[in-house]
Amino acid sequence: MTTMATTERTAALPIRRVLVMEDRAQVERAGELELAEGTTVVVIENVAIVAVDRSLEVTVEGAALLDARLRRRWREKPKGGIAADASAAKQLVRTLELELVELGDACARAQIAGEALGVARTDLLRSIAEAAGAGQLELPEQLAALDELGRRQAEADERQRLADLRYEQCANRIREAKRAVAISEQPEHDFECALVLSLAGTGRANVRARYQVPCAVWRPAYRARLAGDAVEIDTEGVVWQASGERWDDVELALSTARPTLGTTPPQLFEDRLTTRPKQEKEKRSVEVGIREVAIEKTSAEGGATDMPGLDDGGETRVLVARGRATIPDDGEPHRVPLGSFSAPARCELVCTPELGPEAVVVARFANTSPQVLLAGPVDLLRSSGYVGRSSLAFAAPGETVELSFGSEDGVVVLRDDEVEHDTSRITGKQRHLHTITLHVSNASAQARTIVVLERVPVSEVKEVEVAVLTKRCDPVPRDVDKDGIARLELALPAGGTRVAKLVWELEAAGKVAGL
Repeated sequence: MTTMATTERTAALPIRRVLVMEDRAQVERAGELELAEGTTVVVIENVAIVAVDRSLEVTVEGAALLDARLRRRWREKPKGGIAADASAAKQLVRTLELELVELGDACARAQIAGEALGVARTDLLRSIAEAAGAGQLELPEQLAALDELGRRQAEADERQRLADLRYEQCANRIREAKRAVAISEQPEHDFECALVLSLAGTGRANVRARYQVPCAVWRPAYRARLAGDAVEIDTEGVVWQASGERWDDVELALSTARPTLGTTPPQLFEDRLTTRPKQEKEKRSVEVGIREVAIEKTSAEGGATDMPGLDDGGETRVLVARGRATIPDDGEPHRVPLGSFSAPARCELVCTPELGPEAVVVARFANTSPQVLLAGPVDLLRSSGYVGRSSLAFAAPGETVELSFGSEDGVVVLRDDEVEHDTSRITGKQRHLHTITLHVSNASAQARTIVVLERVPVSEVKEVEVAVLTKRCDPVPRDVDKDGIARLELALPAGGTRVAKLVWELEAAGKVAGL
């Protein structure tokens, strides 16, 4: 009967590809291993300690895979407390630590010597006092001995002072060296993890191993440049990772997948609806109230909303980084370029005088890239440089995107709102007339067309009616959408001014209360 030999050796299986998801990452190691005859146990070291065991997946070509597992154990410390191939900074720290121990011993010896001389001086003074009481005082000899002890004690104090000074200087150097090591090098963990593979075969075998690690996350970020009538968009992925592995020169892919979702069904709650007849007081009057509601839209025209995670439109997306990337294990953000595109833009000056007198440059353009634009922050740039930061909503290919590129100097809109109230004495009908006067100034050296946006209330009950009095408006609003946003377009020459008016009326029946 022939017994097959088992060989164990350490090999390198570098990280080739990393797929970063919303809250974790999938690491893929691949390479070629040389196998001896029989069974070969290959140990791949420096695997992330936090690697998930149940996610391990290994495929082998050219040999049979007998077993694959993650092995964790305490790291063996080298003799002397530092490895032979340690960096110069770590070797300096170890040398200073040994020197600090010797200086501590020297400080202790100097302190003991000083205390012994102090005891001898005390004994000499006691003997002088006793000799004087007995009438046997030998003053010259005793004074000489006292002076000698004082000199020796002063020398001992100086030695102790110098020893303490050298000890403090060495301690400061150790702190500086440790700070340099912490900044420039990754900490060494006492616990280590290795991938152990048992393979049967001879010759070369191609091995591929995948596993997931936590402590990794990514979010999209953008940089938008407004150049004339075109907008250039650079898409980047910001990656953070502190998994314990350094991803050097890897193929990086970013996914919006959420592996943790879908594991728990949603909770159901009772929602009971009841009816009751109206009371007589409710029949005689209608209680209404004016409330402000933020306009929520799913398209880019409504503006981006703050999302706790990735907004991918409900479908998992995978974005591949351009070129290979290196992501250190430091928990710091690292930007990875994903793509860029340029699209023609339609620019206009938009002012909302109710919020502020400034007019901002708004550019609308189509997403001409083949990829979707995920929701994320965007840095805004013009020919003058960086102008601010905004947010981008989810946009599918071909969808219109709207971005504001800061205010335009020289254009100011001042607003004045005059309200008239009138109530009919017979019917009790209420009438509220709002006259909004806009003073528009164009101090720039070129003609401008300014779009002014004003709000008009939208009624939800038939007892209250709101209407824009177009005959009294100057100019007539070009459009009033379903949300009550009136759009006025004002053309001004260079250095010109203009006064515009928007008049709207609210009428309510006599039984309406709360206005």
